[in-house]
Amino acid sequence: MGSREAEVEKLQQHLSLLREQYVKLQERYTALEQQHTIAVASSQAPEGEDSFVSRLLRFVAGLYDKEKYSDINVHLGSRNVRAHRFVLAARSDDWGIPSLADVDSLDWSNLEEDVGEAVLKWVYTDHVSLLNDHTFTLSLMRAAADFSLGPLMKRCEKALMGWVTVRNCVRLYTTADEIGADTLRDHCSNLISTHWSDFTPEDFSHMSAPLLYAMFKSKTSHPLHAAIRLQREDVVFLYLIEYDARVKCYS
Repeated sequence: MGSREAEVEKLQQHLSLLREQYVKLQERYTALEQQHTIAVASSQAPEGEDSFVSRLLRFVAGLYDKEKYSDINVHLGSRNVRAHRFVLAARSDDWGIPSLADVDSLDWSNLEEDVGEAVLKWVYTDHVSLLNDHTFTLSLMRAAADFSLGPLMKRCEKALMGWVTVRNCVRLYTTADEIGADTLRDHCSNLISTHWSDFTPEDFSHMSAPLLYAMFKSKTSHPLHAAIRLQREDVVFLYLIEYDARVKCYS
């Protein structure tokens, strides 16, 4: 291995360590934020007494997968988790069904089991580990978006920003746009702008024509040329439709 290749490998290893450190710092920041919220609530209690808020948080956290007060089950592929309607309702109004009061179980078998379990644990404890690879965090962010769990989705966004690279930024941009993860989308967009000339047709092959056309128009003053260079006939078609409409408007 030449000196140049060795230097590149060292830089890649250093970048990987920086990403890991970024995720750990995000986890630490979130933990401190939670502690601050509890401390503020507890400060309103008489000296020497537990606040109602801190007692309630401990109580709810202790109910995870417990039979006590359980009134609904969540199917997670190979097993069922005992849950509580009032806890789920306190977190979100959107669990994929019209009303929690009308069902005795929720079917999450479409989710990966570790993702479904992470969602439920966060619902009860407000804690989640995002130190795994970005694939898990991405799946968790999708689930959080589906269930309208905004705070969990934001945590996943911040963690994923540490995993964004030139190789995956286009795909992450697409996913972020689909689910409304604006922070992650904008971060990926900035990286795409920086490396715009380095991408190949394969990098954009999964992206829908309307989304790609919108990206072309925001990244270059010559979207038609970009569509031709990246061999996207569907985007060229959209350009011609828009151009024809403009011509008719001004004629």
